[in-house]
Amino acid sequence: MLSELTIENIAVIDKASICFGGGFNCLTGETGAGKSIIIDAVNCVTGEKTSRELIRSGEKAARVTAVFTDISQETCSLLAENEIDFSGGELIVSRRITADGRNSCRVNERPVSVAFLKALGDTLVNIHGQSDSRNLLDSDHHFAYIDLFAGNQALLAEYRADFEALNEIRREIKRLYIDESQKLKELDMLDFQIDELSRAEIRVGETEDLNRRKEAVKSAEKIAAALTNASAAIDGDESMPGAASLVASAADSLEKIADYAPELADMIAELRNISYTLEDAGAQIARRLDGADYSEEEIDVIEERLDRLYRLSLKYGGTEQEMLDYLAAAQKRRDEIRTADDRLEELNGLFDAAADKAKKSAKRLSKARKTAAAQFSDAVSAELAFLDMPNVSFSVADEIAPLSVNGVDNMCFLFSANKGQEMKPLTKIASGGELSRVMLAIKNVLSGCDSVGTLIFDEIDTGISGRAAGKVAEKLYEVSRRAQVICITHLAQIAAFADTHFLIEKTTRDENTFTGVTALDDAGKAMELARIGAGTNLGDVQLENARDMLRYARDYKERLR
Repeated sequence: MLSELTIENIAVIDKASICFGGGFNCLTGETGAGKSIIIDAVNCVTGEKTSRELIRSGEKAARVTAVFTDISQETCSLLAENEIDFSGGELIVSRRITADGRNSCRVNERPVSVAFLKALGDTLVNIHGQSDSRNLLDSDHHFAYIDLFAGNQALLAEYRADFEALNEIRREIKRLYIDESQKLKELDMLDFQIDELSRAEIRVGETEDLNRRKEAVKSAEKIAAALTNASAAIDGDESMPGAASLVASAADSLEKIADYAPELADMIAELRNISYTLEDAGAQIARRLDGADYSEEEIDVIEERLDRLYRLSLKYGGTEQEMLDYLAAAQKRRDEIRTADDRLEELNGLFDAAADKAKKSAKRLSKARKTAAAQFSDAVSAELAFLDMPNVSFSVADEIAPLSVNGVDNMCFLFSANKGQEMKPLTKIASGGELSRVMLAIKNVLSGCDSVGTLIFDEIDTGISGRAAGKVAEKLYEVSRRAQVICITHLAQIAAFADTHFLIEKTTRDENTFTGVTALDDAGKAMELARIGAGTNLGDVQLENARDMLRYARDYKERLR
């Protein structure tokens, strides 16, 4: 369950920490106080798509941290698969978003991706909001409710694997099935491309090598001139002696007076060493000059080769590797076309077998859905009767459809709110209040099929009031006995049943807006229920009515226990 939620710099909340309890948690407050920000924060920390517009005005970053306890085996398995330690009894999940759109996500201090955070969040929290209502109004999603109720995950996965195998064969058949004239045109084109690329004898890295060689050849004259000048300076030429002979001559001259000036011995030795070094350098330069193999004709050959590679790259890929990959793909495609008739015959046999396999797995899935749909209809109808809809009729229509990724079932929820009225698709006739109660009924029916420990309800009270609101409150409390429930509501009847009640308040300070979250005691609960019911006209009568609601809720809970 969600034990603690810490919000920093999200919308009008600068910092708030909410310690949720087990059972039924309720959040109330004036319209615009920031109740929806709590949902935004939970969505953020569980990996849902989050906009940087959520960051509080004037701040560079926002952070949400959630602490979960008593997590499910499914969550533990996911953590173990990703080598994330969970030995302390608490799962700490955090997400930081910055103004430049960057995300930093951590699970027990281990960096994770947003995608992993989403997968983890799906095992921790189930949020009912506007998206659930949209799914309920879209019959394309109705089969998913039945599959969850029936535990059809393995059957659905098996069928989808068979369906994808069938589609893969279908795609290959489509790729190979071309008419004869088109086949000849494509073969001519492939033959030309393969011949052009093959004759080019492309080598990976060749362009880079050629460019280096071209620069070396272009600088050959400069290199040769420098080597010649250096050789003349060291070895001399017809017009002057070189440095090597001059240094040797200097050493010879000093040696003639060595007996008279013994202190010059070290200098004479150093000059001899310099002379030998210059002679070695001169020999190396001479060898370099003799080994020079540059020519102006080579530049033309290199330029021509580079131009050919460039023209090929425009048609077949920007690099040598891409061009070679294109050649391999073209050769493979040519082989496919040449052997297409044989392969098509083989694929047609494989297609029939794959289609038969997919139909059989679809039939098994459909049979399980039909059995579950009847049980699901009865369970939802019973829930709706409790939710002050005793004359409601609810069922699941199932029509056979062509094979698709979801099987062969077109499933649609049918609904009638009154006796004697024909059942019609839920999407066409349900009011806002009816839709909210249908959603709550379905959530309650499915709560035993889901290992998620926290259910969050936003706008579950849309279009509901009076006796129906009281029934919804009782049902939410019943759900909270199996899983933690967090509910944002505008109805006093629902808030009265909360085990833990939080008040969301917005204040203005120093020309800034702030939202705070306060856990209410019994007196605070009564005051808030009175405010919800009476607005600003608070008096003893309103407070006493609020206390009556709290007493009724307390008595109801005691009876259930």
